[in-house]
Amino acid sequence: MSRPSTKPSKPPSVNKPTTRPSTPPGGANRPTTRPGSSDRPSGGANRPSTLPGDASNRPGGANIKLPGQGNGNRPSTLPGNAQRPGERPGTANRPGDGNRPTTLPAGRPGQGLNRPTTLPGEGPSIANRPGTGNRPGTGNRPGVDNRPGWGDNRPGTGNRPGIDNRPDWGDKWNNSNNNFGNQFNNWHNENNVNINNFQNNRSENWSNINNNWNDRDRHNRYDSDEYWKWRQDVVDYRGDRCHEVWGGCYGYHDRFFNDGYWGSGACWWGAAAVAVTSAIISPWWWWRPATYSSVATFYGPTYPPQPVVYDPGTTVIYEGDTIYINGKEAGDATEYRLQTIELASPPVETFPVPEPVEEGKPETWLPMGVWALTQQEQGDAVMFFQLSVDKNGIVAGAYKNILTNEDQPIVGQLDKDGQRLAWHIGENTNTVYETGISSLTYDAASVFVHFGPEQTQTWLLVRLPSPEMPPGAIKLPEIKKPAPAPENAPAPK
Repeated sequence: MSRPSTKPSKPPSVNKPTTRPSTPPGGANRPTTRPGSSDRPSGGANRPSTLPGDASNRPGGANIKLPGQGNGNRPSTLPGNAQRPGERPGTANRPGDGNRPTTLPAGRPGQGLNRPTTLPGEGPSIANRPGTGNRPGTGNRPGVDNRPGWGDNRPGTGNRPGIDNRPDWGDKWNNSNNNFGNQFNNWHNENNVNINNFQNNRSENWSNINNNWNDRDRHNRYDSDEYWKWRQDVVDYRGDRCHEVWGGCYGYHDRFFNDGYWGSGACWWGAAAVAVTSAIISPWWWWRPATYSSVATFYGPTYPPQPVVYDPGTTVIYEGDTIYINGKEAGDATEYRLQTIELASPPVETFPVPEPVEEGKPETWLPMGVWALTQQEQGDAVMFFQLSVDKNGIVAGAYKNILTNEDQPIVGQLDKDGQRLAWHIGENTNTVYETGISSLTYDAASVFVHFGPEQTQTWLLVRLPSPEMPPGAIKLPEIKKPAPAPENAPAPK
């Protein structure tokens, strides 16, 4: 074998470090135990910012990507962001009012002390509702009859938390409370199939309604056959939503807006004798529904004998910079919102508290019931209003968020001529709720939520049953196209 006569001057380059560490591995100063987690380098000043050597000379060459470096094989999205079954439709398909904002307004409900709720954590935006991203789609959601607490698995009235007999109520109201539980169970057993069918067909039914809702030329089709059919579909959908909300809200009558709630003195109104009177009249006086005849009687003979239909989203719509009422232009949208905001802020020194009076005395307040505030298409009810009106048209009551356990007063005013009422929560006068008083005589009512003078959304109010009037048939307005006036009919005076 031929061997070289001389050795090479230096070995081939392998990018060895040019200096050796001050303390060789295994030296005398090597610690005998490993440092604890608190002593290990955590990326601070003593931790090298780069790996030794040139990446191009490491095994595998420069084309090898370490996990997390560059875009290599690292997934572009976090797990869980893929399309889930049952995910809600995009914003473009939601029922806006023609000018739905692409960003959330600064004064939305849910901020600070005056948070109306939320939908929750980020205000009424559907995308930010708690649980929206992770909740199962309607198709995968357990049917109402399979939910814990329904049907045969539902505990009896006496075993439900908070529904026990109240010693201060006496037999009359305790019997009403117990009977309400039994009647509610019977109602559910009769309606659970319809509720499940509605949930299974929700997407298709809402899509048909929503296509018309997003039309930018709706006012020109007012009073057409197509309009009246669409409006009937809207009312039918609200009735189904009413069934769904009722099914999820049993027991709330014993949690808030009753005599114990108003008599607790735990909130803004302080200690009150209201519980004493209401326990005699009814612990659920605030839950009583109103009829148009009771409203007209309350305000006396000068009040209009016939209701004005003021239904946000169907008879009253915003399109661009214009508001239309019954198909006719009613003014500038911004100016109309400013008028509504002013209506919702009457000159009162303190937040009024609606109270019943002793039997035989004239009423000073008329309760309009307890209402769940929810989105029209779908969603659980977590925000609630108690609404009442006084002789001067002042609107008062309370707001409750069961997710945050937040309680706030509300105040507003009734426009007796236009028969619309508007109110706000707490000190937040920039976010205003508006609907027609005749709408509040039914079990479901649409409501405008105005976020300042520039933005409006349409939501849904669902009246919760009072123990004095257990759930039965849903009360909805009759939708009927008026007959055309005779050609020779005299002009109205």
